[in-house]
Amino acid sequence: MLGCPQKFWIPKALGLITGFFLFQSTILAGVYYSQESYNELPTQWRGLLLDQRQLRQLALEPKSKQISSEFRKKYLQDLSRLDKLSRERKLLPEEFSDLGALFIRLNQAPIALETLRKADREYPQNFRILANLASAWQILGEFDRAIQVSEQAIAIAPGKYAGAEKLHLFWIKQLKKQKAGQKFENLFSLQFQSSEGKYLPGGIDPAQLKTIPKDAIASVQLLALWFPADSLLLMQLAEIANASGDPEVALAMMDGCVTEFGLREGILLEHRRILKEYVQGRKTAKDEKHQDHKNWFVPKSLRPLALDKMELELPPIKTNAVNLLPWLVLAQTQVDRKALAQYPTYLKQLENQKVQIEGHMQPVGEEHESSTFLLLENPVGCWYCEMPSLNGMVLVELKDSKIVRMSRQAQIIKGKLQLRKDDPEKFLFTILEAEMQQAP
Repeated sequence: MLGCPQKFWIPKALGLITGFFLFQSTILAGVYYSQESYNELPTQWRGLLLDQRQLRQLALEPKSKQISSEFRKKYLQDLSRLDKLSRERKLLPEEFSDLGALFIRLNQAPIALETLRKADREYPQNFRILANLASAWQILGEFDRAIQVSEQAIAIAPGKYAGAEKLHLFWIKQLKKQKAGQKFENLFSLQFQSSEGKYLPGGIDPAQLKTIPKDAIASVQLLALWFPADSLLLMQLAEIANASGDPEVALAMMDGCVTEFGLREGILLEHRRILKEYVQGRKTAKDEKHQDHKNWFVPKSLRPLALDKMELELPPIKTNAVNLLPWLVLAQTQVDRKALAQYPTYLKQLENQKVQIEGHMQPVGEEHESSTFLLLENPVGCWYCEMPSLNGMVLVELKDSKIVRMSRQAQIIKGKLQLRKDDPEKFLFTILEAEMQQAP
């Protein structure tokens, strides 16, 4: 597929209506969980895809012999903690809403519904409990119930939450329409074509652009993060990504609609064909690859999830043993405007210690055989579309300069951790004298 990925995870259909806007990136509704913090939106499309994958994979039980991701482990730990707490005492409202949200995230909507209905009886007319309860009804396809509860949430929502709740209610009503076989409208009523009726790859008609609300992309992205599993929203996100000047990412999304979710809508297949030809044309000159992006929106962050604010339960560090190196700890490393790294305390304590980490190989350059490569938590297809942030890459230097061939299989890496000091040209993390073996 022209170098772009065919496997990635995108949200479960959401929608919005022109006239409802999100003016603060910290607004939460849909699925409220206090441990999920967001960076300022809109975010880069690549970053959105990465974090949607993270959220999507929460719901997936690992296959036999596979290890749960650090992200999933964190949610399971929180679920276990709250479940234990619920047997010791009555949960507080925020704890109840968190417990329901965790069940939703972990693909246990029936249990989420039972939990949140109990919470509603214990704490009637609590905004966050009602917002999550509406989401549970929605996921289970009980749209009338979801609408009723959502309207209750809107009635008592604090001012900064009201707009988000109205967006959520609008979307539930759209899902109800779709279930009844009624026509599904494009987000913001956009047509994604010129005045002559031709599809516009890599842009949007100026007249249409004037009708798009200021915070449209931020709103769509936030909605997408709330419900990470719907092909219909993926199709809409693809169109908006293309209209914003990112046709490569849009094509990746459309491929996901077809290959992962099995969508066969005629308009989707036609637009996908046009984008493939357009992207292929842009790639005829290697040095022009992925250039000419003239976006009409300006991303305010690299990725949406503020992982640095997530509280982690970490094991004590052992100086005479191999320590597990969690990807979530790496993700909490921050880089300031001067390109200086700010490492979390736990990571600084791991420096020069022997560590073990599991991930996927990515060549540093064009070579497919080397003694040095990057390690990523998840494999990528198109590096442009899915390139991880700086704190999502580990440079691996194999012991005795052993030459290995790049592989798509997950690898277990053991070696000595080295952190970057003040040289902005180096990677944030390096594993020296590394040994590797294929993960089970």
